Amino acid sequence: MNYLKISLIGFGIVFCSVYGLFQINLFGGWAWSPSQPEYQLMIVGIYFVMGLMMIFQAARDPLEHVLFIRFVIYSSLVHGFIMFGQALIDTAERGHFFGDIPALIIAAVVLEVLLRKELSK
Repeated sequence: MNYLKISLIGFGIVFCSVYGLFQINLFGGWAWSPSQPEYQLMIVGIYFVMGLMMIFQAARDPLEHVLFIRFVIYSSLVHGFIMFGQALIDTAERGHFFGDIPALIIAAVVLEVLLRKELSK
């Protein structure tokens, strides 16, 4: 069983679900306030395409898509750490510590660990 392939599909589905996650705002942890529909639509578009690429390209043959997987890893870390800093500054956004920030960091760490394991075979 190839856990990297499974993870790419799983996280790809989550990335494709960003619009829905913006609507579920538990603890203020996915959507930023005030609502910024133009910004959210750009994020949804980018993550939807990235999710589709993870599912239909990278998951088929991860070792042929290492550069793309690394992009997903590092862009998720950068995105998560930028939001971490913003949530520290803006007390109204602290709910993101329980939503999208850990989701991005978890996705990046899991993919990194599994990619390294696959590359070391």
